[in-house]
Amino acid sequence: MLMRNLTRRCGLALALAVSFSMQAMAQAPTPIRMIGFGGATNLPAWVAQDKGFFAKEGLAVTLDKTAGSQEQMADVMNGKYEFVTTAFDNIVAYTDGQGAIKFDNYDLTAILGVHSGLNSVVARPEIKTYADLKGKVLAVDAVASGYATVLYEILKRKGLSDKDYTLIAVGATDGRMAALEDGRAHVAIISSPQDIQLQKKGFTILDDVAVALGDSQGSVYAVRKSWAKGHEKEVLALARAVIAAQNYVFDNKDGAVEVLMKRTPGLAKADAEEIWKRLTGPGGLTRNAALNTKGVQAVLDLRRVYGNPAKGDGATYIDTSWQDKLKAK
Repeated sequence: MLMRNLTRRCGLALALAVSFSMQAMAQAPTPIRMIGFGGATNLPAWVAQDKGFFAKEGLAVTLDKTAGSQEQMADVMNGKYEFVTTAFDNIVAYTDGQGAIKFDNYDLTAILGVHSGLNSVVARPEIKTYADLKGKVLAVDAVASGYATVLYEILKRKGLSDKDYTLIAVGATDGRMAALEDGRAHVAIISSPQDIQLQKKGFTILDDVAVALGDSQGSVYAVRKSWAKGHEKEVLALARAVIAAQNYVFDNKDGAVEVLMKRTPGLAKADAEEIWKRLTGPGGLTRNAALNTKGVQAVLDLRRVYGNPAKGDGATYIDTSWQDKLKAK
């Protein structure tokens, strides 16, 4: 009898252990790896991490910073990351085989919008006007993708042709910032808060890109179609979290500024509030993380002007069906 009771108790204990283990596994958040560029436009993702929007959806999301678009695309195509935040122009360039690296199976598609061109044209201290840029050097991420064509167009509208400057490709914002500081380049597109940091060192902000150029689809959230096809639950969960976080930035200034200051050591509150104002103003973040269809077309038009015409229309590079699925649920 004693042996029978002991056996029964052991069996019950094992069953409970298995049950608890299965419950823990069921409740464990799904890891999602994302890679993007630096800067304050990451605020919605930071908010989703810090304020629990990802956790609410059962996700544990990491966000790494890339050295540049070439490295970013190689990493996502190698399966190191599931999601990216990147310039929409990068999606177009690599889809059409016009990026720095060619991928036979490239299938990244934009599913959500981040912002509509929120960046600054920043020049070295000795540069006071666009005319001062004649004969000078432009620093870009990559010469045929990213925000390079945006800078070319702004300079063209200011009276400068491609014969008036030379180019160096130095990668992401940190690389462009370094090129300005060490004198290798004289002008570049820089995101916040680095543009403000440079301005305080005496560098010149020549323009706000959104003001100078108008509607343009800036950064986007993108995912590989092949991965998304087998992970609908995760894609929808991330989309819900991003949309909630992006709207939170608009609706909760104090909370958004708190996260921005936490994620940007040394950033003064006044500067954080100014960045928040830009993020929620013209050319900034889009409510509901919506893609800017007019801005998408503007990017495609720019690629045609600068010798790399898009091979498809907007639907070739974006997938709005994910937001449609969210609305249907």
